[in-house]
Amino acid sequence: MNKFEDLANNDVCIRDLTQLGREGGASAYLDSGEILTLKPKYGTLKRKGYVAGKPITVELKVEYKDVFSAIRTIERNGILVARRCRFGLTNVLKLTGTGYHRTRKRQTGGD
Repeated sequence: MNKFEDLANNDVCIRDLTQLGREGGASAYLDSGEILTLKPKYGTLKRKGYVAGKPITVELKVEYKDVFSAIRTIERNGILVARRCRFGLTNVLKLTGTGYHRTRKRQTGGD
């Protein structure tokens, strides 16, 4: 395993979504055109629904694992953080390098 390859891995994972939700101000745009607001443990979608017979806007809780494959882009405070790129037959959600940087855990002790 190449240590430089590991450092340059810029594929978005679910841990990145939770971190963006913790930091706040992040939203993801889905294939369906809906906007997913990122929260620390889940995302929320705004939909119109009926509560006690009255139409209102409700927020649906969505787990990240259920919606991860439908995310096209991620923005935070107006800055594009990640976008879905095509590599051959696969579509991968990649970080753009601006607006969000992963924090690496420092190893203590031996090599």
